[in-house]
Amino acid sequence: MLSPSCDRNKAAILSEYLTILPSSGRALEVASGTGQHVAHFAAALPGVRFCPSDLTTDAFGSVAAWAEGLDNVEAPFAHDCASVSDWAKLEPKSFDAVIVANMCHISPWVVTEGAARVLADGGRLCVYGPFTTGGEHTSESNADFDRSLRARDPSWGYRDIERDLGALADKAGVALLKRIAMPANNFLLVYARCAAEE
Repeated sequence: MLSPSCDRNKAAILSEYLTILPSSGRALEVASGTGQHVAHFAAALPGVRFCPSDLTTDAFGSVAAWAEGLDNVEAPFAHDCASVSDWAKLEPKSFDAVIVANMCHISPWVVTEGAARVLADGGRLCVYGPFTTGGEHTSESNADFDRSLRARDPSWGYRDIERDLGALADKAGVALLKRIAMPANNFLLVYARCAAEE
């Protein structure tokens, strides 16, 4: 399987990940899709063990094909981010990074809420995609796409960096480290999990 958008943005995302992600440890990829991203990132970060996941098993053959020959990519597993029980199956603080691309705007808001639980203290949560900022779209094409998404499903739509993600970050115990403007009116948002007081 081939996703043209993944092909277009993987190099730009990787150039940032090379300075953001740890050089070793475990990284959970949420919504892996075709597997193009995880294979591209894993090839450039051999010390990181990548764990791809997706809602269904439909594209797992594609993930395996893209990752062929990469020893640091685990077999993909089914993971429903909207399911509290699915998140509960993953060990708390077991990942040094959680990465996701192009998911937040085409999924219910609840899907975005689970990652902080599995992120190790000091770990990085990296969220790539289109967002509004200050309540405003960054382009008219983004505004048009947002309207079309909400017409298809009221639970979909662009999230606002400050209002929506800011409030969620505070609730989840993660802090925004970087907000990086990316090509094609996208952003890469990098959060760090604060050490819990226990």
